[in-house]
Formats: sequence, structure tokens, C-alpha cells
Amino acid sequence: MNIVIDTSILRKDRGFHKSDILLLKKLSKLELVNIHIPWIVYSESKSQNYIDLNLGIDKALKELSTLKRIGIIDDKIIKISKELSKIKSDSENISNKHWETFIKDAKITIHQIQERHGKRVMDSYFSGTDPFSNKKNRKDIPDAFIYESITSLVEKYVSIYFICDDKNLRDSVSRIKNCKVFESYELFFDSKEYKIIEKQYKKVEHFANELIKLRENVNEIEKYAKNELYRDLFAGHEQIIKHENIPSDGNEGALQDIENEIIQKINVDNIQFVNGIFYIPISLNADFRIEYFLFKSDYYLYEGYRNISIIDNDWNKHYYLVDELFHVEITFKCTIEQKKIKQGIFDFEYEPAIIDNLLIIEK
Repeated sequence: MNIVIDTSILRKDRGFHKSDILLLKKLSKLELVNIHIPWIVYSESKSQNYIDLNLGIDKALKELSTLKRIGIIDDKIIKISKELSKIKSDSENISNKHWETFIKDAKITIHQIQERHGKRVMDSYFSGTDPFSNKKNRKDIPDAFIYESITSLVEKYVSIYFICDDKNLRDSVSRIKNCKVFESYELFFDSKEYKIIEKQYKKVEHFANELIKLRENVNEIEKYAKNELYRDLFAGHEQIIKHENIPSDGNEGALQDIENEIIQKINVDNIQFVNGIFYIPISLNADFRIEYFLFKSDYYLYEGYRNISIIDNDWNKHYYLVDELFHVEITFKCTIEQKKIKQGIFDFEYEPAIIDNLLIIEK
């Protein structure tokens, strides 16, 4: 579900502390929703924070200066005044950091103004079409860029859900095909569209925070998975690979090396939670160099289309010792206890790998 939030909604909770935005942030981290913010909304919100921060500091400095005029001079007051002046000089960076942190935490996508948006906005400005309330109404220009951004998002994502407390903009966007509008977070959360998301969320709600931490630490999972995979495959009898594409007696060969390994996917969407343990499915592609004994007459049968190299051509009168590179698709699982994630300890365990496919690499 792709959601766009307007300035009129964001200004009601500029600190991003209230339950509505916290829930949306969690849903975004779980990848149940995608939050989109047009650049105009981002810029309006950020600049207003900057203005209000400076006004607040100026007001505080003015109040402190009145203390000096009535004879109250204290080192602590002087120190506070200096600190406030220092904060004011860095107020733009502070305002920017507040928004940048929110964007990162909530996995928000900021959508820049496109070149074509400018012409469309000006055409609508002079003609008085949506979202302008009448011709040449300058106060509607920012809304017009938001409107065009949503139009582009609908083209890309097919359907958009827009939360907006500005009636004129909301009514205009409602006339865009495949765009559903809501006046408030409450109405959005009460909608039948959201109930589908809510049902998915309820399934994972009691361990959602841990799922989010796993998503945020995918690199740790990948690092562990590769190390344990090598340990598993090169451990004792597990070094023997059995597959129908290995043309030895018994279709067996000895794994010699792993090349070009790539973690294809860590399937965080398919994590299972059973008895306090998370099971994380992982897919990996690699090339396995496998050594096996091949009947001499069979070698000449395969020589034309398979990359089989003879290691020992005089092993005995019947067999060559050969090796061959195969492309392999593997699945396995890493596991971790819920309590360890809560403690911030990413101490995984490993379930042995299954070779799904061992494919011949032709010449």
C-alpha cells in the first residue's frame, strides 16, 4: 500500500511522537506500507520547523535579556544565552537532521519535482483547473506541485492513498483516477483498505519489533550465513555431494571449492516464528567445484558439451579422476531466539543446507 501524507497532516505532529505516525512508521519498517512525501511537503514542513525553532530561541533570548535589565546577572544565565545563540547559528542543520532521521527511520521516499510538473502547474494556474480554486490563485501553487507529484505516483504505483486535511487539495486529488483520499489518520485507519494491512500486522504484532531489527541487520545475517554454510558443506561426510547430474557411479562427488557465491535472497517476508525462535529462510547461488570418478568411455561422451577436467588420467584402467564446475542453488535457514534479539545479541544458529539444483555448466 502506497501512502502520501500532506503538510496539513504532518504539521499536527511535527515531532513525530504521536501514535498515528508511530504506527505508520512501524508498518513501513515491516514493509506493509510505503510512505511517500512530495518534495514540496518535505520542504514546507522542514522550513516551518526552522522558522519556529529560531522564533523560539529569539523569544528565550529576549526573556533572558530582561533579567539583566532588572539587575539579575548570573554566570549560568550568561552560559545559557551563549548556548542558545550557538544553537540558533546551527538551527538549519538541527531542523534538517530532525527530518533526515525521520525519513531514514520510517523508510520514507521523498519525491523530487519533475521537469514536466512545472509546465503542468503553470497550465493549471492560468486555466484554474485542479487543484487551483480559481485562475491565477498563487496560494495554490505549492498544492499544485503536490497534486502533480501524486499524479506521477499513480502512474507508477497504480493506486495511491492520500491523507490530507486541506479540503481543496483533497477534493482535487480525489478526482485523480485510482487515488483514495482521507481527511485524517483516523479515517484512514478506519477504512476497509487499511483493514487488509491491519490483518497482516496483527499476525506479527507481538514480535514486530524483533522482525524490524532483523530487517535492519540483514548484513549480520548474511555474514553469519556464509560462514556457517562453508562450515556445514566442508564438514566431514557432508563434503560428499550426491546429485543425478554428477555422472559417477552412485552420482556422488567430493566438494573441492565454492566459487562466485551470492546470497540471492534473505527471505525476511517469510520468516517463521515458532516457540520463541525465528527461522530465517535464505537462498544462495554459487559454483561448486566437484571431484569425482568418471568411467573413461563416458568422459569422451561428455567431452563435447561439459567442462570436465581430468585430474588423474591413470587412476586405474577403468576410471579417470576428474573435476567439474556446477552452478548450484541452495536453500537453508538461520535461527535466532526472540530474547536474544531483544537483548541486541545477534547470535544465530544454522539449519543444514539443501541443494535445490545442481546444474551443468556447458562449454
